[in-house]
Amino acid sequence: MIPEERARDLEARVGHPGDKWEALKEQVQSGAVQQFADIRDVWLDLMWTLDAYRIAAVPPRGMGNPQTSPARRLDAIYRGKGNWFAEALALLLQNRTSLRIAPRQRVQGFSQLHQIDLSWPARREDPLVCAETKVTGAPAYGTTPARSSLADFVNRRKELKFAATDLKLYRRQQDTAIEHWGVWRTHAPPKTYLLWAARIRPETDRLDRLLGEARALVDTYLDGAGVFGWVEAAAGPGYQTIPVPHTERVSDLDDVLHRIASEINLLAGPDRTVPPPVTPYERAVAPEDLTPD
Repeated sequence: MIPEERARDLEARVGHPGDKWEALKEQVQSGAVQQFADIRDVWLDLMWTLDAYRIAAVPPRGMGNPQTSPARRLDAIYRGKGNWFAEALALLLQNRTSLRIAPRQRVQGFSQLHQIDLSWPARREDPLVCAETKVTGAPAYGTTPARSSLADFVNRRKELKFAATDLKLYRRQQDTAIEHWGVWRTHAPPKTYLLWAARIRPETDRLDRLLGEARALVDTYLDGAGVFGWVEAAAGPGYQTIPVPHTERVSDLDDVLHRIASEINLLAGPDRTVPPPVTPYERAVAPEDLTPD
């Protein structure tokens, strides 16, 4: 069976991930949806569909660059699920706040530019609330083993810590005497969060390990973390969620989305204005020396 026929056959059985993604966005926008719980099952079905194409090694019809090989095309499409997650959360936050939330915004920090998954205000300089989103874990396909939800998390952890600190240092620039670390990081803008969606393999991954990693980041660098996990459904094809217990600053996605929206609403005030950026009088790195977008 040629690749196009295999794609049509698979689409007839599981649907098309691109169509399902557009339907998810339409549901959030037209229905003014504010809770991830209200689109949770749609998201899980989207992930199940995308994983089915990954396992079958078949690019979905009409997606990706047709000039590349099917394998490279599928890899690029599969990596896009992280962008989908960030955009979906941005739409939910916009519905909660009635303010524009920028997905994938380039933001200037103390020493370099950072691509931030969610930020408000939607500007390159001095945002007040930022969130990094992660989608981790993947099924086995071909000769490639399943990918753990914690794969390469040592590097991810370093990236999160550095970005949070570099963004908070932006206003201070060379004036970096911060005294007590815990007090400074709590009060220095921007507020920084992690929103983490993970496919869990029960045989090797444990939700408590993900929560432990998120808690360690919140205890030392971040202002909060929301986790959403799923496993293969026991009762048939598809995925099902794993309940996430609430702690002080690590809990499920909707609790942390509520926290982020509350921060934005407080900063915007009753007149819903965007506070102007604070521009440092001296910069450690000149903006023109940074790599452009």
